[in-house]
Amino acid sequence: MTFLASKTRSPQPNRPAAGEGGGITKRQWLALGVTCFTVLLISLDQTVLNVALPTLVKELHPSSSGLQWIADSYTLTNAVLLLFGGALGDRFGRRRLFLVGVAIFGGGSLGCALVHSTGPLIGARAVMGLGAAFLMPATLSIIAATFSGHRRARAIGIWAGVGGIGTAAGPLLGGWLLQHFWWGSVFLINVPVAVLALVGGLLAISESRAVNRPSLDPVGVVLSSLGLTALTYGFIVTSTDGWGSRVVVGSLTVAVLVLFAFVLWDRKRSRPFLDLQLFVNRTFSSALGAVTAVFFVMFGVSYLVSQYIQFVQGVDPFGVGIRFLPSAVGSLLGSNVAARLTARFGLRSIMLSGMLLVTGGLVALSTLTVVSQFLPVGIAFGLIGLGMGLVMAPASNAIVGTLPPDKVGAGSGLRAMVQLLGGALGVAIVGSLATSTYRSEIGTALAGPLRHVSAGARQMIGNQIGDAVGVTRTLPLGLRRTATDAANHAFVSGLHLAALVGIGIMVLAMLSAAIYVPAHSSPVNDADLPLDAHL
Repeated sequence: MTFLASKTRSPQPNRPAAGEGGGITKRQWLALGVTCFTVLLISLDQTVLNVALPTLVKELHPSSSGLQWIADSYTLTNAVLLLFGGALGDRFGRRRLFLVGVAIFGGGSLGCALVHSTGPLIGARAVMGLGAAFLMPATLSIIAATFSGHRRARAIGIWAGVGGIGTAAGPLLGGWLLQHFWWGSVFLINVPVAVLALVGGLLAISESRAVNRPSLDPVGVVLSSLGLTALTYGFIVTSTDGWGSRVVVGSLTVAVLVLFAFVLWDRKRSRPFLDLQLFVNRTFSSALGAVTAVFFVMFGVSYLVSQYIQFVQGVDPFGVGIRFLPSAVGSLLGSNVAARLTARFGLRSIMLSGMLLVTGGLVALSTLTVVSQFLPVGIAFGLIGLGMGLVMAPASNAIVGTLPPDKVGAGSGLRAMVQLLGGALGVAIVGSLATSTYRSEIGTALAGPLRHVSAGARQMIGNQIGDAVGVTRTLPLGLRRTATDAANHAFVSGLHLAALVGIGIMVLAMLSAAIYVPAHSSPVNDADLPLDAHL
């Protein structure tokens, strides 16, 4: 991630943005299609791996830390470099960075599909994270440079809806591929998609960059990158080391100190890349806060519900994906109507309505039992997906609308970064609370009816639901039923706590939105700012 300072140039004459004064052109539709196609690829990859992890355990036999880093190496490189990617697009060209990101992401995916051991797979996943860090902010900034006004809001709604579909459809695609092909297929499927995106980007996307091209800030780059690395790493290792561990406390302490040093450095610069005064704008700051809250809840709860479906309900990986489909449908529907509803009822009303729907979905999840079937899970995910669509599309448009055109790329990277960090924090906090509840409740059973189980089996059952499912199959029939029932009820208790925490987070977010989100967005006046240069 980087923060840049703009060079002063002579003023550029204002001219209408792309698409102003007429209908959406064929080339604009093609550009939107390419960017949406690419964000679908990235969103799929964020969740498709969750279904493949049990298969990777059987095939590659990674250690527990190795398995963790197969997933987290992508998250770490992606989160740390998102702002850097967005800023590079502002300086060197968003189309150019898009093409570089597609090539890197496709190459990393091919590497993942061809490796045969844990270490190279972790490295290839990190390469994919680098490509995604260039791609994600590029897609939103390309849309912002290609469209304007209500057309931009509509395009961002479609973009957000496709992203929601990818996130929800990842388990479905992953489950189908694992049932028919080897584990590397979940990565190999990215390669032809990346090739198509590369060709589409060359043909359909026009180059754009900031008129006042920003210069690099090496000190800001180092400070912000180190701070975000420590912050992301601290969130990641909480799942294994716990919040009170020396590694977690040390990482988060370093993150706070280094990021504070960065803020001091950034405030001294006459033209910082990310002007901290932007956070004074209620539309900008409240929209970022809403994105963070929604993804905190969505990723944290989905992480647990996917395990509930697979381990408690006994559904295969493809069935897990089927149960996530209502979220994809709801997200697409919400995102596509959000622009029209926001224009009619205002930003605050629609964002609050979306948050209320997400909260309703969490309430539905809090009622799940060991014997619940598809319907309550489908209703919960349908509400959450619809609510996310109503929040994410107008929030993304509000964020882009409040940014000066010269900083759209960096702002898009910031929006993607808070989304990713919100999700990582949600998994860390919600996951740790659920695990603590599980271990507390299963401990009662281990001290009672399961006290005669061997020490090794007791340790596995008391660790986590996935280990419990594996070891209970080796027990005698009577103990197997007792152990399975105890593990399932303990896990569901943890899921209930996670849902209640999510409800609390969303209630606080709604109260904050009711106070700070303006009734209507307050974008920067484009007439007072130089527009992007289209080359």
